Amino acid sequence: MDDRRLRTPKRNEYSFATRALAVAIGMEWEAQTDRVAPYTMPLTGLSATAIDHMGDAETRKLHIETLLKHFTTDVTRVRSCDEAIAARQAETHDPIIKWATKEFGPVDVSDSIFGPPTNEKTVEVLRKRLHAMCPWELTCAFALSAATKSLLIGLKTLRGELTVDQAIAAARVEEEAQIEEWGLVEGGHDLDQLDIRVRVGAPVMLMKLRACKDEDVA
Repeated sequence: MDDRRLRTPKRNEYSFATRALAVAIGMEWEAQTDRVAPYTMPLTGLSATAIDHMGDAETRKLHIETLLKHFTTDVTRVRSCDEAIAARQAETHDPIIKWATKEFGPVDVSDSIFGPPTNEKTVEVLRKRLHAMCPWELTCAFALSAATKSLLIGLKTLRGELTVDQAIAAARVEEEAQIEEWGLVEGGHDLDQLDIRVRVGAPVMLMKLRACKDEDVA
């Protein structure tokens, strides 16, 4: 940028697998003014995380164990005590639970305040899958799971088996039900909806750009 090499916060040089991703990062920087606004640069931020942090063994382990720690309270596994909301959760989340059970092993759901029981063999399969990811995949898996409050939604989206809209809908079943009943609070609910769209859309786009061939970029 301006004849200088673009560097991460840890002063590593940015390096991209494809021209498509490099162009997208360049466009984020091109859109900046006198003041750099990091929140408008999600691809740049995710790339920096992958380059600076996810290649380090201890950092990888910390992120993976954090994901597994919150697996018990995964939004797809915890059902509401409200029958109407629970029915909507079942309709949206049961296909994800079925997919996860096939991929990783038994996954239970519960409406208990203590959360559902967790099969340790399933957790171990998840741990191995996460450790097998490259730094970029793990960065996106962590970002998606944090945005949706669900490791399962994050992994299924990363696999390309949920669209951005489907992932957001699955993450926000209870919130959207509450909005339908009580109404949307401007400056609150609407900002949350926009925020999750960016937080889910960015890692999905990053993985797509990493898979692009140079001839696909105009």
